[in-house]
Amino acid sequence: MKHLLATVVDEDAALAKRKLLSLNTAQWQNYLDQMYVLCHTTAPVTFDSANGGPVTGPEQMSCDFETSCCWQNNKPPLDKLEWSTLEGTPDPEVFNRAFGTPNIPSGRFLAIASGATDSSDEAQFHSCSIACTEEPVRVSLRHWTTDGVKLQVCTREAFFDNPENAPLLNCQELPRTSSPGPTTVELSPGEFFDVVIVAYNFVSNLGAAAVDDVRVDFVPCTPTEEPGVVETPAEPVPPPAGGECEAFVCGFEGRMCAYQDLANSGLATTSWEIVQGRFRNPLTGLNNAPSGNYYVATYLLPNQRSVLRSTGDLAEERVIKFQYYKATQGIQLVVCCGPNSDICSFKTPIDVEVGDRVWKVGYVVCPAGPNQITFTAINNGANQGAVGLDDVGVYRMTGAPQDATETVC
Repeated sequence: MKHLLATVVDEDAALAKRKLLSLNTAQWQNYLDQMYVLCHTTAPVTFDSANGGPVTGPEQMSCDFETSCCWQNNKPPLDKLEWSTLEGTPDPEVFNRAFGTPNIPSGRFLAIASGATDSSDEAQFHSCSIACTEEPVRVSLRHWTTDGVKLQVCTREAFFDNPENAPLLNCQELPRTSSPGPTTVELSPGEFFDVVIVAYNFVSNLGAAAVDDVRVDFVPCTPTEEPGVVETPAEPVPPPAGGECEAFVCGFEGRMCAYQDLANSGLATTSWEIVQGRFRNPLTGLNNAPSGNYYVATYLLPNQRSVLRSTGDLAEERVIKFQYYKATQGIQLVVCCGPNSDICSFKTPIDVEVGDRVWKVGYVVCPAGPNQITFTAINNGANQGAVGLDDVGVYRMTGAPQDATETVC
């Protein structure tokens, strides 16, 4: 199967060059001062190699834009803005005013500049498809953005029947504070997927982004059996009610403890599941529990939510700590407690950044007396993905809640 990449037509590059070179000296300086362009001339197109795909090794995925490489501009309706290759030496002082760093690109590099557009208008640049990986894919690149413009590295299923409907997955934002990098992001392993670099949020009068020295590293699959199978044990019998430990502590080792999945209650649209090993698609799911053998997880399509709830009494003000996994743009985990589950002091960010693809520790502080603790996973974005939860514990409030280490039971 070939994933052939079309060559960007010469007219696109010629049009961009005419637009840039039509400016007089004063206009040109103003163009730079207003962050509209990055460099002096457009370079010949050096991406969009016709080598095709899927690729079987990382050496085929590197791109410094000096020679042809296996990457391609997306076309509408997949995006509305276009990347171009530029070359030259930007003025460091002007560049610093626009991009917040005097460290300029060198040689040829990838760039996009735009006037104000809708925040969802994107410029997408994708790789040849990767056939199969056994371990996470590491993508490293140098990057620059003007204030407000956002840059992400995502994946997308290759050979989708309707490419315009193929969602971006695993999106991880490249913080402007890490510019120029190189910054490395880690993407989940999988089969037949593209790596996609996305620039968006061009909402100011003038905005720009630039990318250079893209490196992709992964371990190709060997002919072994598919690892990890989801195991969903029979519905467990909750322990007897009563006591804060019985009500709220759970390691999810084959059972939900006292927690109820509210998928059939009208408060949620999808369910939580007891899982061992891999959960769902390796691109958008989870691989293993942070401790023990089991964890609980939910997989959310856009506009879905899932809720876990347990009710009981706390003898004193307590810290409820837990491990969680959330690494999909647009998905949020919200944890609440209190008599009416209205103390919601834990909420994960909507955005995803470098380093989010790991289990993390979260906590809420809950008052003494009756409590209803809820773990709600919500997908208000366009992507789909998983949320994981494990090791819910009750801790004594002996200092800063994030530092609580003394368990009640």
